[in-house]
Amino acid sequence: MSWLIVVTLGLFCVAGGAWGWWKGTKDLVDAMERDDRPIGMGRREYQHHLRRRYQRRRILLAFASSAFSGIAGFAVLMLMAAPAPAPEPVNRNRRYN
Repeated sequence: MSWLIVVTLGLFCVAGGAWGWWKGTKDLVDAMERDDRPIGMGRREYQHHLRRRYQRRRILLAFASSAFSGIAGFAVLMLMAAPAPAPEPVNRNRRYN
């Protein structure tokens, strides 16, 4: 594999992973369920539970978006490398009215 392909796919994967990490972190700020804890569960325990759940989701989202952006980058490279269709040959032996 060419180093250009590896670098391009690496950049796609890093950009996708960074976007997934940012998106997973951004949603934490607007979490509505922070104030609505179950009955019988302490605040500290519930906050720990939410932090763990959001951390798992953020990591999963970063890995998934990194993988999908790598696949998308490969598809872009394949489309760019596809040869253009050959023009049809001109038939000069055919008579037109």
